[in-house]
Amino acid sequence: MKNRTGLDIRIAKGVPLAVVALAAFATTAFPSARAADLTAAEQCDREAGSEFDLTRNRAFPAVATQDIRIGIALSACREAYNQNGGARTQFQLARVLDRAGQKLQSQRVLAEAAKNGHALAMVGYGEVLAERGETEAAVSLYQRAAAQGNILAARYLAATPRDGVATNVDDEVASQWLARADTDRLPR
Repeated sequence: MKNRTGLDIRIAKGVPLAVVALAAFATTAFPSARAADLTAAEQCDREAGSEFDLTRNRAFPAVATQDIRIGIALSACREAYNQNGGARTQFQLARVLDRAGQKLQSQRVLAEAAKNGHALAMVGYGEVLAERGETEAAVSLYQRAAAQGNILAARYLAATPRDGVATNVDDEVASQWLARADTDRLPR
């Protein structure tokens, strides 16, 4: 009887440890119930939302470019895109494609998001156009994005005359953009 009591005590002490171990295994082996409930667009938001995107889904923390988990983000954002995701999804897919090294596909999708009015995509695609020497088209995108409140676009516009990027922006307009960019704060 004494041995049985000792065994019962050891088993009773071991049960909580087994439960904790099983719970730890379950959290790593299976996706959380919350993740399973997310739509493809929400998963894309969670995996690829930029801190500079004013339209970012604030239910999820921003993801720095270097922290994008390419496999997960690419799968979620492609699925959301194929389900006719909007301009934000297009921008996020372009961001993930760029991170994955798929530059041409990224630029194509980024152009699509810019065309559909996504301000941060306009800034990004404006950079692509400026690199190609299409400065007037780039400045036009920066102006549209800045009109939506994008600070990065305002900063680009402020720098364009100084950098010789655009000839149709005078010093007064540039200093107005610079003042706006200095008074606004980047989103956190």
